[in-house]
Amino acid sequence: MPIPRTYRAEAIVLKGMDLGEADRIVTLYTRYFGKLRAIAKGARRPTSRLAGHVEPLAHATFQLAKGRELDVITQAETRETYRGLRETLVETAAGWYVAELVDRFTVDRVPSTPTFDLLATALRHLNRGQPAGFVCRWFDLHLLDRAGFRPELFRCVQCAVPLEERDHVFSPAAGGVLCARCRAEAEGVVAVITVRALKSLRYLLRSEFAEAARLRIDASLSLELERHLRAFLQTVLDRDVNAARLLDDVRGLQSAGA
Repeated sequence: MPIPRTYRAEAIVLKGMDLGEADRIVTLYTRYFGKLRAIAKGARRPTSRLAGHVEPLAHATFQLAKGRELDVITQAETRETYRGLRETLVETAAGWYVAELVDRFTVDRVPSTPTFDLLATALRHLNRGQPAGFVCRWFDLHLLDRAGFRPELFRCVQCAVPLEERDHVFSPAAGGVLCARCRAEAEGVVAVITVRALKSLRYLLRSEFAEAARLRIDASLSLELERHLRAFLQTVLDRDVNAARLLDDVRGLQSAGA
């Protein structure tokens, strides 16, 4: 259905860039219209009513007018402030991480309400103080699933034999886990995936957030899950996620100050 000349859209700001002396171009992920870019004229002026609504991770209802190249934001009404998310560097970086992934995995003007809800759920739980690493790993798996890139975790990705309850190898290039027989033929980088990590990934993939939050993940397991999913995402996207490197830097600063 074509978008009318003026319309309202619930959206989360994925990113933005300055334009000229006072304007700002933002990438919005909307609930019903998908991803779109829009211009917020005068948003960088101190007196602008749009200023707080067009920052990354802002969640608002926007009034927009169709433009020749970019739609124009004329009004905005806050829906969620995510104030708690912005109080620490780790949660802020994690918010940028999930927003960047949505930007990378979506195309313009293709609606996906489930993806919008997934992003909003991740931001809401980061805002409530859930561990950033846990939220990101749950988000990674569910976004990959929605985007059609779900890793194979239940059968050998090569021979389709059900995986035994033991350590295996994880192959991003192959698309998932390889059994002991097929690991010798694997191409590209592979890494041992422990049975504990494999079970955790399966549980996270099959669970909504409230159920997934019952899972107990210690520091060692958290690092293993991050290593496997980061390698998988890098293979799918053919590049690293910028905000993942930011998370590394933030954790490094925290370790240095401990």
